[in-house]
Amino acid sequence: MENIVKNLPEKPGCYLYKNKDNKIIYVGKAKNLKKRVSSYFNKAHNFKTTQLVRDIVDIETIVTDNEKESLILEQNLIKKYRPRYNIVLNDDKKYPYIAITKEKDPVYVYTRNFDNKNQISFGPLPDGTSARNILKTLERIYPLRRCKGNLGKPCIHFHIDQCSGACFREVDPKFYDDQINNVKNFFNRTNEDFKNKLEEKMFIASDNLQFEEAQRIKDIISHLNFSVTEQFVDFNDNLNRDVFNFFETEEYIAYVVLFYRSGKLILKDQIIVKNKSQDPKALFENFIMQIYAKNMLPDFIVIPKELENTSLKLLFKDKITYGNDEGNLKVLELAKNNAKEFIRQEEMYKSQKSISKEELLDKLQKTLKLPKYPYHIEMFDVANILDEFVTGAMVVFKGGQPSFNDFRKYNIIIDEKGDFQRMQNMIYRRYQKDLNQEINLPDLIIMDGGKIQVHAAKSQLELLDLDIPIIGLVKNDKHKTEYILDTNEQEIRLDKSSEEFKFLELVQNRVHNYAISSFRKKQAKSFSKDDLSSIKGIGEKMIIKINHSYPSRNDFYNASHEEIKKIVKKDEIVLAIKELKNKLEIKK
Repeated sequence: MENIVKNLPEKPGCYLYKNKDNKIIYVGKAKNLKKRVSSYFNKAHNFKTTQLVRDIVDIETIVTDNEKESLILEQNLIKKYRPRYNIVLNDDKKYPYIAITKEKDPVYVYTRNFDNKNQISFGPLPDGTSARNILKTLERIYPLRRCKGNLGKPCIHFHIDQCSGACFREVDPKFYDDQINNVKNFFNRTNEDFKNKLEEKMFIASDNLQFEEAQRIKDIISHLNFSVTEQFVDFNDNLNRDVFNFFETEEYIAYVVLFYRSGKLILKDQIIVKNKSQDPKALFENFIMQIYAKNMLPDFIVIPKELENTSLKLLFKDKITYGNDEGNLKVLELAKNNAKEFIRQEEMYKSQKSISKEELLDKLQKTLKLPKYPYHIEMFDVANILDEFVTGAMVVFKGGQPSFNDFRKYNIIIDEKGDFQRMQNMIYRRYQKDLNQEINLPDLIIMDGGKIQVHAAKSQLELLDLDIPIIGLVKNDKHKTEYILDTNEQEIRLDKSSEEFKFLELVQNRVHNYAISSFRKKQAKSFSKDDLSSIKGIGEKMIIKINHSYPSRNDFYNASHEEIKKIVKKDEIVLAIKELKNKLEIKK
């Protein structure tokens, strides 16, 4: 080891520590590689760092042109290798945004993938439900293009004042400029016009006895109240600032970010990690960089004065500011108090549990003899009744916590009716899309079921040339978790009072409930489905058009062949409609 360190370059870059199994256990960056790495071997350290040093048997370095490059490279290496002694603080964190596209006739989009190619983005917003409701309301109050455009005639949305008219005419660019300014004013909290228009629509709906619509608008108004809540500190400006702080104890480090938009606090995010060998300042850098890897930069990033010597200035330059005035000092203190409270809650949680989440996953790795620490776990289940409404579900846990943004539902429409083929279909679809994105692949796959389900998953991973450990969770005749089918398809029966068993049972219940909820939604939707939707070629948009053109469905069914064809275009669809009419009359 001494010879390796002696021959390291005195240049900026990243260093990768490896253990006896040639696995990368730690990644770090340095202005001077030789000086930084030497410090690990010629200084006394605390117990946690000493543990790391004892595990190092080899060192790899990557030289960069400058410190900024090493900072970015370090983040990519940590995400790629997930080293044991590093911590991925904010894995794939994405917040809701409402954006307006950069097109001749722009449209609104809801997204969790911030894209600076859009004309303008607003966010992050409090949660997905709020964001979607706000988006729907913006489309009604300040419409942009709502259809594909250039249709040669007005679209259905234009008839109800929710489209600019790009469907059939040239739209004056000033119209879009005015609408976008109205949206900016709404998000800047400088325009009461938006709320007044909503209240007017609510009262009209109520007067027309449309109470469900009135309640829906009332709910939207309440969603917008995040913009007028009383603030701990009111900056009295329209600037966006993100305020970061942390708090450290012997056992934990908690990091908090407060998102202020137009001077108002709208969102908080936080994360807690075990206090290991890493420097809290280095973790702080990681936290901030991972936030902005997939999110919008604000006008200012506020950090405490004690962290002014980090490398963040290299990346974010003049956006970085410190607690240099009363307002910033107050919000930094607020962020720190939130971090303290977060640790207090975690300690309360641990006092009620025998082990931490990290210790739990450590135990799980040893019990199942997994090659990697199971930070990222994915579990699959299928729900159906009498082979109808077949629905697949995948739940994702990261760091022992559910990662709700990564949950997925799968509509499984195949001729084969067995669980084996359905699981095959779902597994292939899930992992085929990430063949070239190793970072998105899990450390462990869990199947709800026994050998049939496990074999189905293995067959598809083999087809895709992927090597991911797979286990099964088998239930008893009372639909309770009974035992584990390990990676070698051997039974493991854990003590049902153990934390590992309780965790696996929790994951199994979560995927089962998620699959069932998705199945029930499909089932309920089918019961309330429009009769016309059973005809191939008739979708939701065409049904809206039919409903707009005819005062009742009977009027539509009794229209002539040519009249119906004006809407549906094809003779075979007209004939199918006439057949449906006859069937409905027979049922009566």
